[in-house]
Amino acid sequence: MIKDEVSGATSSMTSVPKPLKFLTPLYSKLTETYKAYTAKDDFKKKFADLCSVIAMVASEEESNDMLDYCLQGSMSTDEFKFWGHEYLRTLSGHIGIHYNKCVEKDESVEELYKLVDIIVPQFINHNEEPEAVDLMMETESLSKLNKFCNARNYDRVCRYLCACS
Repeated sequence: MIKDEVSGATSSMTSVPKPLKFLTPLYSKLTETYKAYTAKDDFKKKFADLCSVIAMVASEEESNDMLDYCLQGSMSTDEFKFWGHEYLRTLSGHIGIHYNKCVEKDESVEELYKLVDIIVPQFINHNEEPEAVDLMMETESLSKLNKFCNARNYDRVCRYLCACS
């Protein structure tokens, strides 16, 4: 029920929707409950997805909670569709920051690439090519861009790449 309320409110988010405002004070209790839940099942993954969305507005400014919970969640295209554009944009920013930290520490970035491969088509399908290209540039994965381009969007993608160069 909570997922339905939050996903309905975040689909066209221009300000913090009421369900997130009400859940923000409960964020620490939700994260404690998540950590205490020991089963590794579908419920825990969906709970991590919900914690990730709430972390977008409730976690500390420099916190990596949003991305951490997302990586522990279901990481499916279907789930990302529920949470709306603002969630994906914020998550993309966190991915870019975390990618740089991983590269500096010589850590694996495979999980981040999996997220990029899920998020970029969402941006492309909603005519948000600049966000897709930015995410791919931040994660040094522009070589994959060709598979997302088609007759409908290649002009916008090329113009944005030229503007960036």
